[in-house]
Amino acid sequence: MAFLIGVIVLIVFLTGGYLYFHFRIRHILDKAGFVGMNLADIIEEARLEDQEVPKSLASMDRIYLKQIIKDFPSISINELKRQAEAIIMECYHAIEDHDTSPLKGKIKSFAEEFIQDYKGKEVQFQNLRIHNTVISNYRKDNKTANIYFSTAFEYYLVVDGKSIKTQDRVRTEFIYVIDEQEIPKEMNVLGIHCPNCGSPITVLGEKNCSYCGSAVLEVFHKVFICNDIVRY
Repeated sequence: MAFLIGVIVLIVFLTGGYLYFHFRIRHILDKAGFVGMNLADIIEEARLEDQEVPKSLASMDRIYLKQIIKDFPSISINELKRQAEAIIMECYHAIEDHDTSPLKGKIKSFAEEFIQDYKGKEVQFQNLRIHNTVISNYRKDNKTANIYFSTAFEYYLVVDGKSIKTQDRVRTEFIYVIDEQEIPKEMNVLGIHCPNCGSPITVLGEKNCSYCGSAVLEVFHKVFICNDIVRY
């Protein structure tokens, strides 16, 4: 009999505890504005919001833009932002095609890692759309200057026919070489061409065009070059 009473007391205790915590959670959710919603509804709403709301960006344009223009009076920040966005598009298309040959350096490594994550699967980025690009950081010393851009964008990630709307963001790094001794041998180069023959320049450390032999080193002292791309 004592055992039965103990079991009944335990059941009453557990039930009371469940009801108390359920009430407390319900009270907290109601105060937070989730009136009439259960936990499953909240999780589903959060999932849908994650798909529909663009990734937030911490814009540092107001802090760094004046300094960048002071250091480089002829710079066009909007043009660099468009370049960053074009490189993102090119990179994701390379992933989609499983062909990273147009890419170089760290950007090529970024694409290859993405492909490796979906090894053996068909991946597509449908309706890729850029939301915004902002300056996220700026550094300059006697050797190099680095501008970092953050870009938010969305796409429908299609893996083996299954589509999921995805909000994404990446950080791209643009570097301006002040001291030629600091030129990384395998720095990525996209969108830079020989001023003489127009052929693409694929390695920043090259002093001469591999097609016509013209000197090209000075080209790199006049432009910012995209060197890296990172998801975060």
